[in-house]
Amino acid sequence: MANHTDEMTYSFEIDNFSQRNTIFRTPIFSTRSCNWFVYVYPKGDKISKNMSLWLKVPDPLLRPLCWSRQTSFRFVVVNPSDVNSSRSFKSIDRIFNKGQPFWGFRTDLSLSKLQEEKFLVNDKLKIEVYIGTISVHGGLDPHVLPEKKKETVCVNGFQVRDSQVKSAKWIFETYPEIALYIQPQDPQLKTAYMNILLRIYEKLYNSPLEKLTEGELSNISKGLLDLTQAGFKLEWLREKLEKVSLERKKLSGYEAQAKELEKQLKSLELMMCNLKAEIKLKAES
Repeated sequence: MANHTDEMTYSFEIDNFSQRNTIFRTPIFSTRSCNWFVYVYPKGDKISKNMSLWLKVPDPLLRPLCWSRQTSFRFVVVNPSDVNSSRSFKSIDRIFNKGQPFWGFRTDLSLSKLQEEKFLVNDKLKIEVYIGTISVHGGLDPHVLPEKKKETVCVNGFQVRDSQVKSAKWIFETYPEIALYIQPQDPQLKTAYMNILLRIYEKLYNSPLEKLTEGELSNISKGLLDLTQAGFKLEWLREKLEKVSLERKKLSGYEAQAKELEKQLKSLELMMCNLKAEIKLKAES
């Protein structure tokens, strides 16, 4: 009955993931005139030590006895370091009612696995929720939250955030062949790859040199390799990375010289201070 949707319904991030020992609950969100929320056991429950994910209907006991809703849904645990390694958990044609107001998954993702496979960035985990067509019996939610305004725009077949439209249009206008031969056609993967590309572009073109670390430049290089393997033509961006890396090395050399000069200046100031004190003592004696 219920079909999966390629359009993301809701996404959220869990900060300080490795430190959490209690349930994480999202705010209530709405889709197709139905309210929902997600709750997560970061380190598992009494049955499993792995992370579990659950989709639930709010206030099930306040609803009519005969109410129910049927849908298919999926969770995507995003791996920002390698989009192909993101994990999807699907549930088909689940019936939510007063006796069973929630459905979900006990995953195979332990904290150590999430850390080792680089799902966590700055100890933050991102999860996306996709909810398909909903069949409702017993009435819709009486107080439906307004659905969040879509914040993405389609640019050359890719979904990008409003704030990134200008950059995305410049890239496609300047390098029209950039994505002609990409392999992934799944909308979710295409969006993930485009997010990586735009982050790299913003870093290389708009970040001050002094704020770019060797670690960030190394991650950018790995990201470019992933994008190239997926079919993106990025010679121009690789050349930009090489140029920025060279300029950053030069700046690092200047910064090291400046620190050494500053150290020498402080040493001279201390020596002058001691000399003045010595002269003053001799004058007083």
